[in-house]
Amino acid sequence: MAGKELDVLDEHGKDLSTDTDDFYDDGHTDDPIRSGMIVAQSVLPELSERTLSRLETAKTPQEAATVASKTIAKACRKERKRILDEAHAEARRQSKRRKRRRGDDPKANDLLPRSTGPFVRLHGILSFGGAGLVDVPAHSTSTYRAGVLTPWLASGLTMFEGPLIGRETASGTPFRFDAWSPVRAGVTTSVNGMVVGMMGSGKSMFLKTLAIREISYGRHIIIMSDPKGEWVSVADAVGGQSVQVGHGNYLNPLDVGSRPSDLDDEHWLMDCRSRRSVALSGLVSSLRDGVMPTSAEQSLLDAASEDMCAGLMNPTVTALVEALDGEWGRTRDVRGLNPTSRDQCCRSLILTLDKLVHGFLQGAFECESTIGIDPSSPMIVFDTSGIDGNDTVRRSVYTAALSALIDSILTAKDGLYRIIIAEEGWEVLSNPMLVDAWDKRMRMTGDWACSNWMLLHELADLEKFGDANSAQRKKVDGILTLSETKVIYRQSPSSLEYLAQLLPDLTDDEKYAIPRLERGVGLFRVGDKVRTLVHPIVSKTAYPVLNTDSGRFG
Repeated sequence: MAGKELDVLDEHGKDLSTDTDDFYDDGHTDDPIRSGMIVAQSVLPELSERTLSRLETAKTPQEAATVASKTIAKACRKERKRILDEAHAEARRQSKRRKRRRGDDPKANDLLPRSTGPFVRLHGILSFGGAGLVDVPAHSTSTYRAGVLTPWLASGLTMFEGPLIGRETASGTPFRFDAWSPVRAGVTTSVNGMVVGMMGSGKSMFLKTLAIREISYGRHIIIMSDPKGEWVSVADAVGGQSVQVGHGNYLNPLDVGSRPSDLDDEHWLMDCRSRRSVALSGLVSSLRDGVMPTSAEQSLLDAASEDMCAGLMNPTVTALVEALDGEWGRTRDVRGLNPTSRDQCCRSLILTLDKLVHGFLQGAFECESTIGIDPSSPMIVFDTSGIDGNDTVRRSVYTAALSALIDSILTAKDGLYRIIIAEEGWEVLSNPMLVDAWDKRMRMTGDWACSNWMLLHELADLEKFGDANSAQRKKVDGILTLSETKVIYRQSPSSLEYLAQLLPDLTDDEKYAIPRLERGVGLFRVGDKVRTLVHPIVSKTAYPVLNTDSGRFG
């Protein structure tokens, strides 16, 4: 064997290959252990007395060898015939026993078809290596007879191009995956994905493993929100950038970024107006706990976005609040609004947006950006760990503002492929404007070169977004449906009902396995062809950086 010899371990894991006193019996290095058993099948028949006498009378060794070889060959042929006859007889006895049992066991008739027909024989004559002129299936059977066939082992295509992510738990084979590989393989038409799992099931570890492996594959990662601060160390390890907003560190959500090279002045102006209008709507909706602006308010926000793009108003939230409270709000002509309704809209928007300028949310998004974001960074993490987890309004506002900033990076079309990860998917799904923005991003993956991944916990919690027939719930269901790659970690039995609605072809085996999945094992559902259980593989160097569950076990 080339290189280091295979290690020899005793029952306690001790290496015996380098300890001759333990490896050999009684300390004698020239006397190996004589324990155990060697079973061997006799190969040559015994020589008869007649054969031995002929060998003794042979005059030369060559003559003796000739006599022995002829005798042995004849005996071997006789022995081979006897063994084959016994095997055929035993096969006939077993066939008779099976026929007698068929009447009692209906499943015993579930046998492979006998390939003795003339059509099959013709296929055998005209074929070579399995490819013949007559298209006859090689064999057929049922899952009962096959026994071992399960969705994990008989899913069709199970391997993709891409970096190594982990191993398939059923077969132990390496599992490679890239966010764009299912489309290249013709398994899906979407590069978007979602990860669901209970707390502590291993979904965050998988996402971090996917992120660092995708960076090595040439992709760039954006973490939309990092509420626990656990992605910051990952960004530092890969040479990325972590961004923390607040306390005078400003990011302007109305910043439209760089202009794409393929857009002329007219289309660039329209794009800027649309994005600033969406950003303002998202902020208003976040500040109102998910309540969207009225149609009159939205018309006024659209007019403000238009004037910002025309250079008539500074594109910041502070400038907008001042304009609403000044001459602009009293004189701006907006089609469909009379002076009275316009004044009411201005006052309503001032009360809402002023929380960012002079209220408890100031110091983050109301001014020009003071933080520079490097779009070429391998990983950009928006660190929101400084926000109190119970401050839902602040978290929602941050998510809305950062969503607009991410769109400004994507629409630059700089030729980089990016994976957007929403660590807290509930924050996105709770805001109707952010749902629309995420849905648009998913549909623009080809133009913006992005793959969008959302992390969710219990699917049963989707009920808080409304019943199945509500408009908000339908949008949420649509987002999950567009995520054709689904990585499912352990879910409670209460979530299986919704999961079955999301995946109509969910099998009984999957329904049984999902609530019982081991920690770290996830079910990959890629399109309708691939179903496999995968456990991520992490190196000893990366594990301390990716693992954040040490405190969970005390």
